[in-house]
Amino acid sequence: MDLVHRYMRIYVTWPKKHRKEFLSWDKAPHNSTMELTSPFSTGINPDMNQLTMYNLTPNQFGIFLEGRTITATAGFYNADATAKNGGQITKGTIKSSTPMAQDGVDRTVQVNFNHFPEISGDVLKVRKVTKVRVKQTKNTRKKASGKSATDRIRQYNQKKTKELNTWLRNNPNAKAHDRGIERKKIATQRKAYAAKTRKKYTQTTKQKTSKAKYAKQIKYANLSFKKGTYVSTAIRSIAKKAKIPLGPVKLVYNHKFANDYTVSGKPINAIKKLADIASTTVYIYNGKLYIREITTGQKAKLHLTPETGLLTHPTPSDDATYGGQKYETQSLMRKEIYVGALVYVDDGIKNLGKCVVLGGQREYTSSSSTVTFQFVPLAAYKKANAAKLKKAKATADKDKAKAKLKEKNERAKDAKQRKSVKAKRASRQSKK
Repeated sequence: MDLVHRYMRIYVTWPKKHRKEFLSWDKAPHNSTMELTSPFSTGINPDMNQLTMYNLTPNQFGIFLEGRTITATAGFYNADATAKNGGQITKGTIKSSTPMAQDGVDRTVQVNFNHFPEISGDVLKVRKVTKVRVKQTKNTRKKASGKSATDRIRQYNQKKTKELNTWLRNNPNAKAHDRGIERKKIATQRKAYAAKTRKKYTQTTKQKTSKAKYAKQIKYANLSFKKGTYVSTAIRSIAKKAKIPLGPVKLVYNHKFANDYTVSGKPINAIKKLADIASTTVYIYNGKLYIREITTGQKAKLHLTPETGLLTHPTPSDDATYGGQKYETQSLMRKEIYVGALVYVDDGIKNLGKCVVLGGQREYTSSSSTVTFQFVPLAAYKKANAAKLKKAKATADKDKAKAKLKEKNERAKDAKQRKSVKAKRASRQSKK
């Protein structure tokens, strides 16, 4: 099919099934003047589309209100307009609408729109409740009889010492053997009293502790995941808590944490960091956050040549990621060109074969309808992804080794402490 007559349709819709259509092509009366810039890329930053509408009527001028939905379709008709190649190229919600001119018939408005909702940038916090003992003070006067265990034992020992001295005075002719028996008897009584008193005092203290009052203390800490948690689980949990619309999650490498993992920063940035750990691309499509390899489910349908719309020879881009095999080129606007699309590229001089589209920008002006995009041959793309996956797995293995060594050291330290306690206990028992 020959691409002869370019066109673009803009649909503005809002609640209660309201819809307004604007058509731009080279036949009157449907020759509205409009310009559209529509970028597409991977990453977590929503691509912002910019639409400028010229020569609007007063009623049309008031249609482009914030919150309404814009859908853009574009493509080409053949020579006699009996067939067309085109379709939807972008859709989104109006984020801002700025009047550019309101003089006479020249009413112009510039509209910015994208298809991703506003996401909170607040760091995710988790509510944690702990019990804290409350100190209690009494204003009552201390009783005179209130004595500690040590005071009671000291008083009893003094009493027994007086008893021993009295016995010695009353028995001046007692033999050394008899005096030893008396001293041993007093010592036994002292020891028994001391043990009884300390036991009673300990029970009283425990009883007072158990009746102590506790209060709930609420703290907010960063969201964290225990070791052994998979990256996919963490991503879904963050998305749910932050209310991020999530598309398919199909990780290239579903990494498992070797240690506890704490989330920091904005939720969407945290998801991007986790996706990098899993060696998986993040991109926004149809209002959702997709986390998967961009060519998933794609089939090569477009053979891009000068005859089918290729306008420039592919120019190499200085990008070490793909070994210098990243290219940029321009063609007539085709709906088949988007992030992750598989396209055969042949400029007539060099056939690059099946390629992966990485990103680009569509432009519709008063004189042209084009798409400039970056791409890489499929073989180079697969090679770079394999290297990226190998690096991710090596990092994961290193983390696992560190975690195992840490656990081993902690076990050795605990064993040493237990051995020390056991030795001290045996030493005390041998002295009794």
